[in-house]
This record gives sequence, structure tokens and C-alpha cells, in this order.
Amino acid sequence: MAWLTTLVGVIGLAILLAPVAMLLLTVFVLVPLAHLVPRPPMLGRVTFTCPFSRRTVTVAFLSPAGADHPSDVAACSFYGDGPVRCKKGCIDLATTGWAASAMTPRFSLVADGVALRDVARTNGAASWAQERIR
Repeated sequence: MAWLTTLVGVIGLAILLAPVAMLLLTVFVLVPLAHLVPRPPMLGRVTFTCPFSRRTVTVAFLSPAGADHPSDVAACSFYGDGPVRCKKGCIDLATTGWAASAMTPRFSLVADGVALRDVARTNGAASWAQERIR
């Protein structure tokens, strides 16, 4: 009968300590590992008149997270579904603008007022916004 009391006590203790163990595992193992994983590249599509082929094309640029310029052309409508076979000169002409996630609030309260979130921090996005206003 003593072993039954011990078994119930051990099971009860395991049920009570399991959430604490999972919390500690998350905080001390998974969170640091998540910060070590590199951010994946982003895919951005844009339609423009290609200065090299002189046609209107839709290009999918591959950009590393936080970069000002794309690193590669993933697809181009000039080549259909096939691989991009040109010299990819449009990479030098393109800029990549980054904005905060739509899940973040547009305004955030600070000390004694309201601070706007700076969406157009890159020159490409700022100049695009200025051209749209004119």
C-alpha cells in the first residue's frame, strides 16, 4: 500500500512540474536557438519596363532580410516559366524597401505623446512616396 501512495505522489508531482519544465525548456533552449537561425530571404514582385529588353515585365526579386538592394532575380515574365538567362542588370537599378509587419500598431504611445512609425526609411520608398504625392 505504501508503494501506491508513492506512485500517486510521483505522478502528481510530475503533472505539477511538467508545465514548469516546458517553460524552462522554451526560455533557455528554444528562444536562444531562434535567435541563432538566420532570417530567410524575401521574395518581392514588381512590374516595370525593362531597360534592357524594352518590354514590360514582372520580376520576382530575391532580397536578404534588411538589405537595400535585391541579391538575385528569381523569375522574370520575359522568360516565362524558364530560368532567367539575362545578365540581370535590373538588380543594380532596383531598391528594396522594408516596412514593419502589418501586425504592429501604426501608432505607439510614448511618454507624453504619440510617435509615428517610420515606414519609408529607405531612399527608394521615400522617393516613391514623394512621386506619388506630386
